[in-house]
Amino acid sequence: MIAADIEAQKSFSDLKLDDSCDHNSSQETSKKNKKKKSKKKKAPQVDSYYERALEGYPVSLRSTKTKGRHAVAMGDINEGTTVCLERATGFVVRSNYVDQQCHVCLQTLSTKLMCSDCKKAYYCSQRCLERDDLHTLACSTLAQVAAIGSSTDTDPDLLSLMTLLLTRRARENQNKPNTTDTLAPTPFWCVNDLISHREKATPDFIRVLTEASQRLLSEMPDSMHLPVEDLVTLACRINANAHGLGDDQSRNTDVALGLFPVGAMFFNHACNPNCSFVGLSDGQLAFRTIRPVKNEEELTVSYIDLYAPRDERRIDLLQSKHFWCKCKRCTTPMKASVDRLLQGVVCTECKKDVYVIPPASMEELVKGQKREESHWQCAGCEHIASPETIRQILEQAQSTYATGMTAIRRERNYRRARQKLEPLAKLTTGNLHPQNAVRLNACIPLMNCMRHENDLKGAIDINRSIINLLEEHAKQQLPRNTAEISDFWQNLGELCNAMADQHQAASQTPLEKKWRKDARHAFAQAARVRSVVYGPDHPKTKLAAKHVL
Repeated sequence: MIAADIEAQKSFSDLKLDDSCDHNSSQETSKKNKKKKSKKKKAPQVDSYYERALEGYPVSLRSTKTKGRHAVAMGDINEGTTVCLERATGFVVRSNYVDQQCHVCLQTLSTKLMCSDCKKAYYCSQRCLERDDLHTLACSTLAQVAAIGSSTDTDPDLLSLMTLLLTRRARENQNKPNTTDTLAPTPFWCVNDLISHREKATPDFIRVLTEASQRLLSEMPDSMHLPVEDLVTLACRINANAHGLGDDQSRNTDVALGLFPVGAMFFNHACNPNCSFVGLSDGQLAFRTIRPVKNEEELTVSYIDLYAPRDERRIDLLQSKHFWCKCKRCTTPMKASVDRLLQGVVCTECKKDVYVIPPASMEELVKGQKREESHWQCAGCEHIASPETIRQILEQAQSTYATGMTAIRRERNYRRARQKLEPLAKLTTGNLHPQNAVRLNACIPLMNCMRHENDLKGAIDINRSIINLLEEHAKQQLPRNTAEISDFWQNLGELCNAMADQHQAASQTPLEKKWRKDARHAFAQAARVRSVVYGPDHPKTKLAAKHVL
C-alpha cells in the first residue's frame, strides 16, 4: 500500500544552508580582478571517458558556460528508452534495511548470509558474498561506523558510503581487475569531477564532518587514507549528488544510496522532466525517457516533488541541491503555468480560474518574507482580490492539514485525522482549486486512514480521486508516466481485489466479478506506466502485469 509519509528529500543532512559562508570569495580581491576572472571563465570540458561510457545510447554530451555539462538527445527518442545505464562507484544499503536487502545484488533477502566479523554486511547467496570485492578491505571500518556516527551526530549511511568509495579508490590504485560483471563500476576519479558545494555548507556541518572524518580515518588501513580536508569534500560531494535506489517491491522508499558520477554530472534537474532515474539490481542506475523527446532536446530528471508549488520546489532545491531553479516551468509566467493551480484559490467572480499569486524571489524565500502587494488578479476574468484574504484561505487549509497529520503521527488517531483531511480531499470547505497541492497532500494519508478503518470503498474513491488529479496535471503538460502514478494504479488494484475478497466471502458473485474486473484494469494501467518508467522486464512491472492475466 501507499505509505502516508512519502520522503520528500534524499539528503543526508537536515542542516540549513548558511548563505554567508562562501569559502571561494576573498575580500581582498578587487572588482577589477573579479571581472577579469569572469571573462576567462570557460565551460568545463567533457572527458572522453564519459563519451565512451555512453556509446550505444542516443545521447550527445555537451558543455556550455550557461548550462555546464549536460546531455541532449541525439535524434528523436521514444518514451521508455534507456539513455544511460551506470553502475555505482559505491553504494550502501540504508541502515533501516541493512538486514533486508543483499549488499551486492540488492534483492530482498529470504536467506541471509552475514559477515561474522563486522555483522554489517548481508548477502542472499554464496555467489553474491564472493562477488563483493570491496568488503574485505572495508570490513573493520564498517564495524565502527555506527559508533562514529552516534558520537559525532553524523549519518552512518554517509560514513558507510564514504568508506566504500575510499575502498574503491584503494582497489583501483592497486590495479586490481574489476569483477567479471559486464558493466564495470564508474571509476573513483570521476567522483572528483562532481560539484561539492562545500562553500555553501554551514560551519557547523563542516565541523561535524571534520570530526567524523578524523575518526573514520583512524579506523582505516593506510591504503585507504585521504587528507581530512579531501574526505570532508568527498562527503559534500555525496551529499549533493547521491541517488536513492528503491527495492523491487512496492514500498515508497529508498533501500540503498549510491554515487553515480556520470548520471549526476550530465542529467540536470528540471521541474517538468523528460526522463526519470530507476534503481536496478547490482547497484545500477538507469535513466529512461518518460515521454517522446525531440532531437537536441536536453535530457532532464527531477529530484523533487513534481506536484509541489513553485516556491516550495525552489526552496527545496536551494536547500538540498544548492541552486535556484530557472527551468522552463519555473520561469514560465505564473498566469500561464500549471503552478498557479497548485496554490490556487478559485475566483469568486468567474468561478473558473484562480487568483494568480506571484512567485517569491530567492531573498524572500530564504528570509521568509511576504511580498507587500495591494491585490491579486484572477488569471481568467482579472477579478481583483485582497492578498490577505487569499492567504487566510491557504493558511487555514495548511493548518487543517497539519492538524490531521499530527493526529496520525503523534496520536495514531486515524478517526480524528480523517475528520480533518476529508474536507480538504473532497473540497467541501473553502475555495481551494481541485488541483491545489494541499488537496493531493491530504488525499494520500486520508486513503490510508480509511484503509486502517477498513473502509475499502472510501479508500478506493480517494485513490481514484488521486489518479484523476494526476491525470489533470498531465493534461497541462506535466509527466503522464511517473513512478508515483504507477504506484497509485497498483494500490488501486490491490484495494479492488480486497473489496472482491469481501464479496467472495459473502458469496456475492456478481459484485466479486465487478471488483476483480476493476482490479485487472488498475493493474494493467500500472503495468503500462511501469513498462515506460522501469522497463518491461523490471520486477515492479512484472508484479503489476501478473495480476492482469
